[in-house]
Amino acid sequence: MKVAAGIVALTALTFALFCGRAHAQESVEAQAAQLAQTLVKQHEAWRSKMSTPGASIQAKESGREDGNVQYRLYVSGLPEGRLYTVINWPVTQRTLSTAFEGVSLGKDGLVSCTGRLAGECIDPDTSPEDHGAVDFVFFHPEKGEPFRIAIGDGDSRAAIVIVPDPIAAKDKGCTLEVVRLTPGFEVAYFTGSGYPPNSQVAFDTESYKEKHAFKTIADGGGEIHFAVLPFVTGHAGGTTKIVTTGLACAPSLKFEWGKP
Repeated sequence: MKVAAGIVALTALTFALFCGRAHAQESVEAQAAQLAQTLVKQHEAWRSKMSTPGASIQAKESGREDGNVQYRLYVSGLPEGRLYTVINWPVTQRTLSTAFEGVSLGKDGLVSCTGRLAGECIDPDTSPEDHGAVDFVFFHPEKGEPFRIAIGDGDSRAAIVIVPDPIAAKDKGCTLEVVRLTPGFEVAYFTGSGYPPNSQVAFDTESYKEKHAFKTIADGGGEIHFAVLPFVTGHAGGTTKIVTTGLACAPSLKFEWGKP
């Protein structure tokens, strides 16, 4: 069954990317930065707090054709023999919404529509081979576009973020990845791993010859997370390049911002 489915720290805002702009823009920039911080906190909460303890989802790609990508989801840590609701939160929406209801967990926790339970969804194309497996189809995903999905029933739920076309880099054990928290990459959210624990990690960015340097702090596990507001005054779209500096590893990447 196929179904369609500036710099911001997590605790503080840094306006490094806005230095040197006119005072008249400050209120607009402050509002944009506040909205960006809210989006970052909500996205991070989905990644780290949406799942109940012990519950998780593994996504396995089941097909890719004509720019469309589909996955099957395997849930662990939630009881079998119950019906669940599928919830999603697209980057085009401010809040989450119900995708559809009445799915069950089959073999290995596979999200399914078998009709075997009262009120369960039914896959009209089911066969003995797939047992009503649900294929979550993402139509022409943009580069770095995250798809946030949760399977739940009351207070029990498991959540995942799937990025079918990731923007990521790796160098000497360090990783860096960026996703768009808004459709046009107005807010770019970065995560990374492999950095020296509890240390400062420096970056350089460049867009339309605007260059900025900033630092963030790696946590005790060597992971980083921050956001950038890449838009440049006077431009509707462009490219931002970011590179790690001052360490033995130096992953770098670039991404296009503006209307997709």
